[in-house]
Amino acid sequence: MPGLAYSYLRFSTPEQAKGDSRRRQLSLAEEYAQRHGLQLDRSLNFRDLGVSAFRGKNAKEGSLRAFLDAVEHGIVPPQSYLLLESLDRLSRDRILEAQALFLQIVSAGVTIVTLVDQRSYSRESLNANPTDLIVSLVIMMRANEESTIKSSRLRAAAQAARESPDIRFHGGQCPGWLRPNRTRTGYEVIPERGEVVRRIFREALAGRGLQMIVRDLNTEEVPLFGRGNQRGKLWQRSLIRHLLYSPLVVGDYTPHRGEVVNGKVRFMPTLTKEGYYPAIVDRNDWEFLRARRRAWSEHYKCRERSTKSVANVLARLCRCPRCDRPMVMTRTDNPEHQYLVCMSWREARRCSDEYVRYPDVEDVFIQDVEHLIRNCPQPRMHAETRRALLRGIKSGLKTLRARLARETRAHAGHGDEGRTCAGWADDTQAEMDALRGERYRLRLDRGYWQDATLRLKLEALRNAVLAEPRDLARVNERLRLLLTKVVVDWEGGELVLY
Repeated sequence: MPGLAYSYLRFSTPEQAKGDSRRRQLSLAEEYAQRHGLQLDRSLNFRDLGVSAFRGKNAKEGSLRAFLDAVEHGIVPPQSYLLLESLDRLSRDRILEAQALFLQIVSAGVTIVTLVDQRSYSRESLNANPTDLIVSLVIMMRANEESTIKSSRLRAAAQAARESPDIRFHGGQCPGWLRPNRTRTGYEVIPERGEVVRRIFREALAGRGLQMIVRDLNTEEVPLFGRGNQRGKLWQRSLIRHLLYSPLVVGDYTPHRGEVVNGKVRFMPTLTKEGYYPAIVDRNDWEFLRARRRAWSEHYKCRERSTKSVANVLARLCRCPRCDRPMVMTRTDNPEHQYLVCMSWREARRCSDEYVRYPDVEDVFIQDVEHLIRNCPQPRMHAETRRALLRGIKSGLKTLRARLARETRAHAGHGDEGRTCAGWADDTQAEMDALRGERYRLRLDRGYWQDATLRLKLEALRNAVLAEPRDLARVNERLRLLLTKVVVDWEGGELVLY
């Protein structure tokens, strides 16, 4: 049986997708597999399109992470091949991190092939010729150095643009009520959107609360303005609060610079540029609202962190059974008086006004977690079952090939009498095609990978629920790894888990 090969394709920016990078990497992998008699597995696609390898993001959360998991759980068998255009597609991280990733793959029995220079790195070849390891280190060092230099130059150019008082245009991304002008030297106000922002300020200055402003905008079906498709989305209090207190409405823009802190990129504010954008509201009105909000927060101590647990075990999961919009929690000082209600009702007086007691919902998950784990749908096939079926198919194909060879020899030696033998050969070929189709289906259904990760997720959920003291935020995190949504069907008196 030919060895299995897996192609890993990566480029750093979405703009590279418009060029030849994708086609070039795919064609190199296909040519190499065909030339060396390898079977290129197309059921598992490992592609990080627009994902950088400079800080190892592809190995932490991208498709390369999925490949490492597949190796760990036995989906990618030993003696397989990972086809890359070059080692810089694998990692551009610092040398120790890049080397650890490289050796992790090779130590698992997977051969790394770089298609540009036709080099292969396996456990056997590196032990026999340690010079190859030195070559790989030099290539990865050079890749990291190139990315470091490029990053330094870009950071320097961005800093110069931030500090220059003459630059008044930094690209097409701008607040939703603005757009680039025709000469692309600055920005102009979109009239209908600008009027919506001014209306929000007029109502806030008149003393109307955030909830009333939101409800009026949603009742009148005033369209949202933001990136992407905003059709059907609702105004929310958090967005109104952002508009009221953001300095962008008076034209002030604060550039941020990225800094890597403990392996993560943090964006730090720099000097504010006043008057960078066209002001859409009066500065005195904006400062008055900010001062009023600050006084309110100090009086009611809104900035002090509460010691009470307000975590919602169904956060980002709970859905309304009628409109499938999120259900949100209304809280009071009494933990027994917390309710889930449809967001459409709270923000726009649409859908149903049914309030569901949150403590009852929480008790279902906390007290019946074993019932949830026991009844969680299992993958269609266990690992051992799948392996046994594949072994049976392999044995069956071997038997059919031998039979086909005998029938072919019989057909060649009997002349006209061999017509019956020819019919047997056609039947044998049909049986072989059916077995090959079943083998392809089994290879496509990587059930035992799901089985391995599912057990780990269920065990993590059990541990989070049984921990003392219980962290409901942790329980919610584990639930979101298992579920896509939970419909609170108050009419049927049940929770529907997806």
